[in-house]
Amino acid sequence: MTTRENVVASRLSKLMLSSGNGSGNGSGGNQMPPSSGQQVQSPTSPGEQSQSQSELNQLKRDADPQFSRFADYFVICGLDLDTGLEPDRFAGDNLHCSPLDRAYKSKPLAHYPENVPWNPFDAHGICMLSLPQGLRFRTQKHNIEPRFHSFATTREDGKRCYGFSLVFYEEIRNRNICGAIHTLQSMFITELSNGQQTHSLSRVKQDGPVSRSLPRHFKVAGQAPQSAQSYYDINKDKLYVAKSITLICQAPYAFAAQMFLKNLYRCLPRQPGAGISLESYVYNILYEVMLPQPGKSIRVYLPPTEPHLPAIALILQRPLLATELPLLDFPLRLLFKYLGVECVIQLLTCVLLENQVLLRSTDYQRLMIVGECITSLLFPFVWPHVYAPILPAALHHFLDAPVPFVMGLHAECEAAHKIGSEATLCFVDIDKKHIQLPEELPVFPHKLDFMAEIGSVLDKFEIERDRDQEPSFRNGYVGRGAGGGPGGNGGGGPGGVDAMISSCTLPTGLQAARRSKERFQQLQETVYTLSGSPGGGVVDYQPLIAHPSRIDHVPRIADFLRRKGGIRGAGSPVGSPTVSLSSSPVGIYHDVDAVDATMPVTARRGEKQKLSPVDQYYQDLRINNSVREIFLNRFVHMFHAYEYFVIYPNQARDEWISNRETLQNFDKSSFLSDQPEHHRAFLSRFLESQMFATLIDNKILAMWESQPDEQLQLFDQRVKLLRRRHGENMIAATSYEPCVLSQDSQQGFEKRLNCIDIEVTPPSEILANRAAYFRSFPLLEKGVLNQECASSSPPANPTPPGHPSTSISTSPSSSPLRNSH
Repeated sequence: MTTRENVVASRLSKLMLSSGNGSGNGSGGNQMPPSSGQQVQSPTSPGEQSQSQSELNQLKRDADPQFSRFADYFVICGLDLDTGLEPDRFAGDNLHCSPLDRAYKSKPLAHYPENVPWNPFDAHGICMLSLPQGLRFRTQKHNIEPRFHSFATTREDGKRCYGFSLVFYEEIRNRNICGAIHTLQSMFITELSNGQQTHSLSRVKQDGPVSRSLPRHFKVAGQAPQSAQSYYDINKDKLYVAKSITLICQAPYAFAAQMFLKNLYRCLPRQPGAGISLESYVYNILYEVMLPQPGKSIRVYLPPTEPHLPAIALILQRPLLATELPLLDFPLRLLFKYLGVECVIQLLTCVLLENQVLLRSTDYQRLMIVGECITSLLFPFVWPHVYAPILPAALHHFLDAPVPFVMGLHAECEAAHKIGSEATLCFVDIDKKHIQLPEELPVFPHKLDFMAEIGSVLDKFEIERDRDQEPSFRNGYVGRGAGGGPGGNGGGGPGGVDAMISSCTLPTGLQAARRSKERFQQLQETVYTLSGSPGGGVVDYQPLIAHPSRIDHVPRIADFLRRKGGIRGAGSPVGSPTVSLSSSPVGIYHDVDAVDATMPVTARRGEKQKLSPVDQYYQDLRINNSVREIFLNRFVHMFHAYEYFVIYPNQARDEWISNRETLQNFDKSSFLSDQPEHHRAFLSRFLESQMFATLIDNKILAMWESQPDEQLQLFDQRVKLLRRRHGENMIAATSYEPCVLSQDSQQGFEKRLNCIDIEVTPPSEILANRAAYFRSFPLLEKGVLNQECASSSPPANPTPPGHPSTSISTSPSSSPLRNSH
């Protein structure tokens, strides 16, 4: 964090503290956030309100826009009527396709603002990723429902920039465009009739019903008449063309961006009625919505589902990097729903060993979710190679690069079928739940125990997924179907090697793995007792080996500790000392009371509760935290002694940096000699990866830097906690110990959710006269969107329908921030 950011964070903390003390509601800022559309009353007196506005105005001026703005650009891409139809030369030769199946060149029709200094506008790149299939035409016979997807680009400095796009179809009323498509259609059919075109059209089959609208040999597929859909009749059909609206952001708040774009499209006035202009919503997201500071939260207001409804309240929060995992806004719930636990572990192994990874799906958003989620699970390691979860047609030549990559291709792309036959990469078909693994891929350490722990948390949150490939618990052992039982070591060692097949289709393609007999490692029941240190910040670790015949003693121990006041129940205050029991081998790995306390009452009673989209978003963040803590716990146990094997240099920093490529920075052979034999196959290859080398480099650089890498600091902090529990002389851990810290990190999230630091005012009208309705999504007013504080005069409708009359600073010239306490 820069000095300027530190100053801003300090002033923010002081401001929130003084505001909280000045409010007279007695709640202490610990009240639940209001539901969507709920009116929020002004919490301060007029004098305090004026002072708070002044402080917040100054806070916004001090904040660096590069790190404080939610979005940099709002972009509209589509068909430029001035230039007309242009073939997309990057889509390859598609003359053998019907004109409705071809890709045409799209262009950015408008973007707001014109430019921001820290993120120059890339017209070609943004348009290519906003409409990754190019400009497509459809008729009413096609599915023309709006589709949302995210994308990511990597800048020259290595930082990722995120985009969020909503693709929809609008009716074409321009007769020239309709005539051009009709002419191309006629030429295409004529060429087919004359036999000048080979019938390479994938949708045309030799048998099937004949369409009377087409030449006799233009056969229509029997199962789905897609060839008939590809035919455009200018006298009968309505012609639609793709258009996209896109947000370009520095931080990946995917759910907020998705809700904004979908609801903005719904708020497009198609008939006269109540509501505010599209410019007002866009201005709010560009200039008034700020990103939360680390460890803070902010309430923002997004467009409603209907123009006449009030804005939807949503809480954005940002983890405190010193003690919490970095932000992940994409739901891990969907990753495991798409692939299952087994496939995720195999995919993670491929990524850790820096194989080439190619994802395939018919849904661009699925590609993005899998790519973002699997790379986030690498923490504390960072993927340093090519990353393109959505690879446009113009960049397909990147697939030939002999370097590690994580890329995603649409299922309709021909390259996805060709590359999928390669044997040297990991190929994942997300829709079919099929994974093709590289040859001789080693087994992830403690794989079955790891899968069982993940499955336990997924079950706790009632996440639907394929379970056939997951290990099951039987009498204290981990087994796979009928083959589970004694005789293994739980980690892929002799006598119980975890079979790894080169290709598996989930959930029925793991017969080889099920035949392996794996014994469940006796889990260590982790009991914490408070030490004599003030505040109870340090805990002593006492392992209780849970023998299969003694599992029934664990509930008795827990009941005894509760009666003694050791375990914090669901109603105890946050931050009170706890005694945490990790799971017994029957499958519950976390403190039941602590996890249940974060779940709705109906869910704790076993009832299936339908959550609203906003509540599901908050629940997804809880799931993300619990699952990611399990993955971090695995890496902490694998490398808890890594710093003993770091070879620190005896030269100056600059000299070491210039020579570090030729220096040995880690004693790999000694480290491997201390590891279990059946783990060395994986570890020996991982120690050669660029990800591990970067971690060691950052560890050495920390000797000279006042502020070391934040991810490394968190990892080292967790390693110290583990060694404190097991003793400083701990070298290698051969038994499996589940995660016991997820509840602690969960408390910070719940606190931010229930105690909002800043509130942004809802969008308000900024146009003096807004249009009554539109037939299509229009270009917006540049004058009010190309600069902040576009208007200094009061808005024409300062209190639009649905907004509370007590809202503070509704004009764009006023402060967009409001104290929520």
